[in-house]
Amino acid sequence: MFFILLIVLAAIGFVVQYLLGILQIKNFSKNYIELRKRGRVAIGRKPSIFRSGTLVLLQLNQQNVIESARYMQGVTVFAKFKELKGLEGRKLITLSNNNLAGYNRLQINAILDAKKTFEVIQSGGQVDSIPSPFMKVVKHVETYFKKARVSK
Repeated sequence: MFFILLIVLAAIGFVVQYLLGILQIKNFSKNYIELRKRGRVAIGRKPSIFRSGTLVLLQLNQQNVIESARYMQGVTVFAKFKELKGLEGRKLITLSNNNLAGYNRLQINAILDAKKTFEVIQSGGQVDSIPSPFMKVVKHVETYFKKARVSK
């Protein structure tokens, strides 16, 4: 009986997380479409499992100057987009670690990822997908076992 109750609770939790995930995707779509109507949008990502994941949307004009910036940062599906102040009027290409001092590390990494993604797209390349945190762990374990086999 306890096992069945546990399965039912897990299933309910999965469905609730799925529905909340859909709401978060709708929030992303709404913000992306709103910025896209005003110009090009560069997207930066910094996924994480145990720390806050961060997503940045940078709306650019024809001279690649940031006109508007938003970010979503959080661990749960309750994270929503917020305005990211201080980047307006700055050229995306000139951003670096040195001139992003007022932001937290995850925001800086997401902003720099947006810059990198923008540069790749501008040069006609294809953006590499960022492996999920779970896949990073799997690759780390694979590398560990390969090293262990080689040393034998």
